Amino acid sequence: PPLPLDVLQGTFHNHTKASDGHNTLEEMAQAAADRGLAYIGIADHSKASFQANGLDADRLAEQVRKIRELNDGGNLPARLLAGCEVDILKDGSLDFDKAVLKELDYCVLSVHGSMSGQSEDEMTKRLIKALETDTGCLKILGHPTGRLLLRREGYAVNLRKVIGAAAANDVPIELNANPWRMDMDWRYWRGAVEQGVACVITADAHAVEDLDYLRGGILCARKAGLQPGDIFNAQSLDQIESVLLKAKS
Repeated sequence: PPLPLDVLQGTFHNHTKASDGHNTLEEMAQAAADRGLAYIGIADHSKASFQANGLDADRLAEQVRKIRELNDGGNLPARLLAGCEVDILKDGSLDFDKAVLKELDYCVLSVHGSMSGQSEDEMTKRLIKALETDTGCLKILGHPTGRLLLRREGYAVNLRKVIGAAAANDVPIELNANPWRMDMDWRYWRGAVEQGVACVITADAHAVEDLDYLRGGILCARKAGLQPGDIFNAQSLDQIESVLLKAKS
């Protein structure tokens, strides 16, 4: 049967006013609940993405504190998960070290800079190094090719090797449903899930209305023939929190 349109119970890659988004934590939680989601992960940019007002370690720690406080208050309609979209730097290292990342629930690892000057081999090694890095929290690989449809070709990368490394390191890969991205492309997903890689459908939302992009991501996953068991964020909040806790052990 085709993937149900209501398959998602939450999502992970979303931005707020803290970086380059347009809404508050509370507004994002409400928007998630309005769309039937039980949880929403906040992943504002890290400091290397200065063009997006990326967070330094102190600002990130303050955001995590605020998320914990809001959750503990018991008044949110959807649970907030504390993450960060962490830049994969040119040499494959991450924009924050483990001491910072282990305080998060999860991190989305993404390339935003130094894309054009690297060969396919260099970029592939860059991504694989990031996938192999111990962060002390769950890792998700964000928009793996960096493409912007009708605007920018993706960087040269051997996705099959990257998918293999994601499988070996138990790292889910994002299906970024922003209509300019749709990255990872649907043609790679069947082979990825057959290797045990989970698909995380996200909106990469920078405003509450962007959460509606999730429908396009579900349709893309449906086109790839994916089933609910292949979708990481088809899991309940209790299941997700168990996975997040296990990733910290």
